[in-house]
Amino acid sequence: MTTSTVRFLFAIPFLLTLADSLPADEEMSKSVVDRVRTASVEVLIQGQLRGGGAFVKDSRGKLFILTAAHLFHTPRDTAVIATNDGKSYFASLSAYDLGHDLAILEVDPEAGHYGSLPLAVSIPNETEPVFNFGPALRRRTLVIPGHIADSRISYTDFTASKGYLAHYFVSAINPVMTSGGVWVNRSGEIVGIQHGRLLAEKGSSGLSMVSSPKAAAALLESNAIAQTPGLGGYIWEIWTADRSLLDELPRNAEGLFINPVFKNGPLARADLKQFDVIVSCDGIPVRRRHQLLEILRSKPAGSSFTFEVVSPGTQGRRPVALLTEPLEQNWK
Repeated sequence: MTTSTVRFLFAIPFLLTLADSLPADEEMSKSVVDRVRTASVEVLIQGQLRGGGAFVKDSRGKLFILTAAHLFHTPRDTAVIATNDGKSYFASLSAYDLGHDLAILEVDPEAGHYGSLPLAVSIPNETEPVFNFGPALRRRTLVIPGHIADSRISYTDFTASKGYLAHYFVSAINPVMTSGGVWVNRSGEIVGIQHGRLLAEKGSSGLSMVSSPKAAAALLESNAIAQTPGLGGYIWEIWTADRSLLDELPRNAEGLFINPVFKNGPLARADLKQFDVIVSCDGIPVRRRHQLLEILRSKPAGSSFTFEVVSPGTQGRRPVALLTEPLEQNWK
């Protein structure tokens, strides 16, 4: 190993394994590692370490912390950020986007000497190496390597917002306390923010959910609370349903079944019930979750859509009008 490069140890609970020798194009220079570490922070809420983040600047040069919104219990929480050299600064929530689980925090401009990280223009291509900087396992900022598993935007039900998180997938073993930590490319550009791990039936699947740099840039430049269209419930591909539900639906039915329906949300107000199946939206057939959510998010919150719906135990389809509402209005 030369003095100009570093190779990474990545942590698995109760086991520390030396990564196999990385090809040269999967290494980061020591200077880039040092720069990203200096600009990375720990985020403490109510005195408790909640995750990571990093210094960023908007196009006007104003300094912020970029992190994950779900680190905050409520939007009224204030935060303390701890820097790599052990200093602390107060920070307050400036704007957030629950559809991408992103938040930016105002912080004392005097912290500007830690530098800031630029945002990449786009998500890297599949198989490209990326690196997560965060307080994994409540340790000082660790560097965890990964690779882009799917650069397409996916949607995962997210209990923190009772809505859907738009993200892409990184293949990596990400332990607890990495939320909010930045993912960067070899040049040190932010390619996304860590949110959570996709769970398998037993433990982690080895896939991390990461926001897009485009969504982070939009929040940073607007510095305004987002208005993410929400459904008020979760939807699932019909082929993931129990056999008992499939037996109650018309043969070869296709669509998305609802489970659950949240009280007083858009689905409930439209009189849709648990296990109803959405066959189409505005005349467009929907078989996968992302198809429906892309249609709903193509218009502002409060827009009207017409679903074609089938209920268990019935054969006919019926039209249902639904108005979306902002996820952010329910975060209190």
